[in-house]
Amino acid sequence: MTTATRTTHAGARARGTGGRRARARVNVARAANATDDGAVSIRRRPPSGPSKHALGVGQFEFMIEEVNDKGERVTNEENRPRNILEEIVWYKDVELAERKEKFPLQLVRTALVNAPPTRDFVKAITDQLEATKQPGLIAEVKKASPSKGVIQPNFDPVKIAKAYEAGGAACLSVLTDEKFFQGGFENLQLIREAGVTCPLLCKEFIVDAYQIYLARKYGADAILLIAAVLPNQDLKYFIKIAHSLGMKCLIEVHTYGEMKRVLDGDFPIDLLGINNRDLGTFEVSLSVTTDLMNGPLGEEVKERGITMVGESGIFTIDDVNLLQDSGVGAVLVGESLVKQDTPDVGIKKLFGRPL
Repeated sequence: MTTATRTTHAGARARGTGGRRARARVNVARAANATDDGAVSIRRRPPSGPSKHALGVGQFEFMIEEVNDKGERVTNEENRPRNILEEIVWYKDVELAERKEKFPLQLVRTALVNAPPTRDFVKAITDQLEATKQPGLIAEVKKASPSKGVIQPNFDPVKIAKAYEAGGAACLSVLTDEKFFQGGFENLQLIREAGVTCPLLCKEFIVDAYQIYLARKYGADAILLIAAVLPNQDLKYFIKIAHSLGMKCLIEVHTYGEMKRVLDGDFPIDLLGINNRDLGTFEVSLSVTTDLMNGPLGEEVKERGITMVGESGIFTIDDVNLLQDSGVGAVLVGESLVKQDTPDVGIKKLFGRPL
């Protein structure tokens, strides 16, 4: 960031500091109540029996029926997903069953023998932070999302990845979910084979160790692990596997309880991300990050030297500055960049750099 740009925003941020800290104390106190104990909030599978999947018709539904005390067949509402994240996670069982049949784990692991060495995802971020004095950028390659639909109709993963790298991204995040984000694991391979040197994050909804091996096979240098989906026991297990393959892990939280649970966990933390998007409603607010980072957990991560990543809702240099002032060392940006025809220019505008 230029000195002039920094000065322009400094006064406004200074005037709002006291108010933000006061709000942070109130919001953190609310977040720490009994309703946010940090437990996994996403049900791994439908709670009452197997689901019926409407495959091949452009949608995925859970149409569980049960017989009531009158002998009538009725829909079991409890077996409907409560939000989009839960629906995505439930669908993974179907998707993974098909993948494992076509490409068994043994073959995936055999293919890893010839995989190129991983690139240091965390070092790329911290090096950029040190060099630019601004958060390292993880730019996201994605075509669509459940909340926005198709974001980039002229989607070309290689073209977008090269533009991100030319614009100064430290790392790339590549959506691999097919149904809800119209992505694919092959995009990791296409980007890597095209000569892009930025480390790659496999942005997948990981619920099975198989997906970690698949990510490495296709060229990922890091994986995403979502605390709302995974208990600490699974986080520890998946981190161990990723590290054995030379990959780093970005652990994502979105509430006080989740963040506290992860920080209390018996496993190393490479990167800790705070998702500003409500995983149930998909509404976005940067205050999710600022409130957590200006509270006791924020102080803890700063003392421990954990690199924090702000995720979602980042559109302007003011947004970047706000998160950086709260102690964030990296930002993950998708929609605001990928929808542009010239994302390399978009990156420079986002960080206030000369065009």
